[in-house]
Amino acid sequence: MIEFDASYFDGRTTARHDVRVRAVAESLHIVGEGVNLEVPLGQASLDSPIPGMHRMIRLPGEAALHVRDTPELDALFPRAHRMESWVHALERRWRTALAGLVVVAAFSAWCVIYGLPLAAKVAAGYVSPELEAQLGEQALAAIERAFCVPSKLDDTNRETLRAVFDTVTAGQGDGVHYRLEVRACPRIGANAFALPGGTIVVTDELDALAQTDGQLAAVLAHEVGHVRYRHGLRGALQAAGLAALIAAVTGDASAAVTLAVLLPTTILQSGYSRDFEDEADSYAFSRLKEIGRSPKDFAEIIGRLEAFHASKEGSGGGASGGGSIDYLSTHPATKRRIERALANP
Repeated sequence: MIEFDASYFDGRTTARHDVRVRAVAESLHIVGEGVNLEVPLGQASLDSPIPGMHRMIRLPGEAALHVRDTPELDALFPRAHRMESWVHALERRWRTALAGLVVVAAFSAWCVIYGLPLAAKVAAGYVSPELEAQLGEQALAAIERAFCVPSKLDDTNRETLRAVFDTVTAGQGDGVHYRLEVRACPRIGANAFALPGGTIVVTDELDALAQTDGQLAAVLAHEVGHVRYRHGLRGALQAAGLAALIAAVTGDASAAVTLAVLLPTTILQSGYSRDFEDEADSYAFSRLKEIGRSPKDFAEIIGRLEAFHASKEGSGGGASGGGSIDYLSTHPATKRRIERALANP
């Protein structure tokens, strides 16, 4: 027989009655000040435990018993809250609780490293081409306001760059309308970047740095790779987090506002992940071969970019000295990328 003290509330008034409860023959016998009840166990239920708090046994007609939490209570109601009792027992063991925290931390890390990128890739597939193009236009406008002015390239250089661009983007067959934009961007320096929807921006500084058409083609092919795999959009979705992913899938207009704000930062300052860069590089190597160029051109321009930006850092004209955006900070692991290019003759 299980027996314990409790406080009884009839559910009609706030009056409290001190009672003694005995569990006998599948019934609760409740006896106390003006109380004499017998309630079948099947008509009573035990609330989940809350550490440091009394527990409640709910009775028919809104009545209830408030009791001190003891192991005997769970023995009375073994089926009702088996899971809750198991969790409560685990909470009492600090080693188990610590292990739980480790598991939660590991799962959270997995979500950030693998889960969120995967979800962003899926969500990007639900973004319409029209919305993606709109996001690209908004990102370009934001970049122009903050970093760039109209290009100062002469007609000859502009025509040469256009011809290289047309060669790289011809016959893609991916449904994307590729568009070249040239801007003078002293704070960005020698760089090129792809925007959602197919716009690729090349800076005057990059055009001046490239020694050959092949080197320009290599950079442009890399940026086309970012467009094809929607890296800009996916990166912004990852940065925005789960709420924006859901909004993008459901077509919520608030997603467009969030992504438009995050895109310039994601593309110019946060940069792409190593996986995104490798994917765009691999596409560039393949495309260069298709148009009669060599991945060696890619290795050459990456090397020139590294030397150029290193010299600016050394003279105090880089990110630390003049507030510019460093190409190498957004395109990491330069040596490894050059080695990959040279391994693709």
